[in-house]
Amino acid sequence: MRNTINVRSFFRDERAVSEEFTVLPALSVVMIGFALFVALLAQTYLAYTDHVNQLQNFQTADGVLQKLTNPDSYFIREGGLIDLDILQNDTLPLQQLCTQYQRSGVTFILRLQWSNQTQDFPKALQTESRNRIAVAKEMGIYLNEAQTIPGILTILLWRGS
Repeated sequence: MRNTINVRSFFRDERAVSEEFTVLPALSVVMIGFALFVALLAQTYLAYTDHVNQLQNFQTADGVLQKLTNPDSYFIREGGLIDLDILQNDTLPLQQLCTQYQRSGVTFILRLQWSNQTQDFPKALQTESRNRIAVAKEMGIYLNEAQTIPGILTILLWRGS
């Protein structure tokens, strides 16, 4: 006698319980978590690029300050003193330097402070940008043969417009 065994394929077994709606809450929690992760990742990237841009602006401002306080600069006297008379009367070289930097999207002004007085060079520029970088250096200011006073030379730099 021959034994016959009925083998049913589990691929054709249609006896199951459908639980479609019990998976939806778990799936929605997973999707919300994924969306929060992507938002956090995007915010981290934006903060990183903002900090890199600020660092580049700071390095540019420091380079401008080094260029302007170089002993070969037109308004720097021997000993590293700022000649206020030359700076006030001959602003053409400074305006030319500002124009060169403006071509690459960088705008800056030189601010000189001494004895409760402040002067900006060149005077025609507006400083309404919100993202400004300032680099300052304490220097002596030569007023005349008999008078040299301490002062602060500040470079205010911003990008755009």
